[in-house]
Amino acid sequence: MPRLYGADEVHSQQQKLNTVFALIDGSDVGSEARSHYARYLCIRLAGFAEQSLKDLVSAHARNQSTASVHRFVEGRMGKLWGINQTKLKETLDSLNPEWWSVLVEKHPEEVEALQSVGKLRDNISHGGNSGIGLAQVQQYRDAIFRLVAYLCELLDPKPASR
Repeated sequence: MPRLYGADEVHSQQQKLNTVFALIDGSDVGSEARSHYARYLCIRLAGFAEQSLKDLVSAHARNQSTASVHRFVEGRMGKLWGINQTKLKETLDSLNPEWWSVLVEKHPEEVEALQSVGKLRDNISHGGNSGIGLAQVQQYRDAIFRLVAYLCELLDPKPASR
């Protein structure tokens, strides 16, 4: 199977994440196990958002610049971790200073979901009690999927069909 890039890789990872969500959704797992799954899914969701940004910025650089600039951007994106609103803003601002204000205007709930998931991931990974439930993680998932879909259109748009 050929390697996927940019939006294609993001869509593939989104399908895999949905499969993980579907494993627990509607099952007869006890409340404590569901709580553990919610934390696990929150961490996976934050990782999905982070990796999606990396993949999309890399695709944008590959499509818009020289090979050396693309390699530089990929190297910089490899150092991005712990996604949150600030890091997303800094990344978009470095590509086009107008993109952030448009994103926040069109998708404020989605940006807030990203911020929340980032904070939750940090809290969970350091042993904190997140208090997150499966329903809330599913709401975050839906918001982050909308945010990532917008980023796909922005950073790695598909050519119009003829």
